[in-house]
Amino acid sequence: MYQFSYLIADLALLIIWGLFFLLRKDVRKEMLFMSVLFGIGGLLVEYIYTFDWWHPLTITNTRVGIEDFLFGFWVAGIATIIYEEVFKKVIYPRRSGYDRSLLSIILYCLLLFIIFCFSFFILKLNSFYSSITGYVPLILFMWIRRHDLILDSLASGVLLCLVGYLWFWIPELLTPDWVKNHWLWENLSGIIILKVQLEDLIWSMLTGMFIGPLYEFWQGAKLKNLNKWTK
Repeated sequence: MYQFSYLIADLALLIIWGLFFLLRKDVRKEMLFMSVLFGIGGLLVEYIYTFDWWHPLTITNTRVGIEDFLFGFWVAGIATIIYEEVFKKVIYPRRSGYDRSLLSIILYCLLLFIIFCFSFFILKLNSFYSSITGYVPLILFMWIRRHDLILDSLASGVLLCLVGYLWFWIPELLTPDWVKNHWLWENLSGIIILKVQLEDLIWSMLTGMFIGPLYEFWQGAKLKNLNKWTK
């Protein structure tokens, strides 16, 4: 019954990702780049989350599956441009003072992964608190360096939380009690908000806050209001 629940949840995100991709031709390159980057990242981190957060079935009956890549892919693409689309912003690049090399953003994301793994394997924090330990300092660093991206970060976090509800609700509608049977509740708070447990909402918020302004931070880009000449 639950073999396809995770895939169904991912396909719910595909609808939003695809809509954004069709509507915003100007940010397709940005969207695809971040999707691929975090799709690969999803294969790495979701394995760790299965130890103490959840353990969903995959269509391949493996601990890590294609669903993990798709989850990272769709979430990152949505988080990257959701602020721009909802608030009708366009990206204008700055000319100097920023390292725009591919290596720089890979190293920044790798730092997130290293802090996460250090917190989980060395400090023995559970994966939820390890996520917070990884996200928070890097988000604050972006805010300190780029005050103009704080609103982008906060709004992206809130909006990704709202998107997250679809990821939960649609598979629950088609395969009832999926969350009840595949989340490791003994390691979680048990606090539920509109049928979504608190840790997942916090994770969505932090993920949006990190990924939302990340491309602009990396490229040293500014956001300006979108108009009919720039779309």
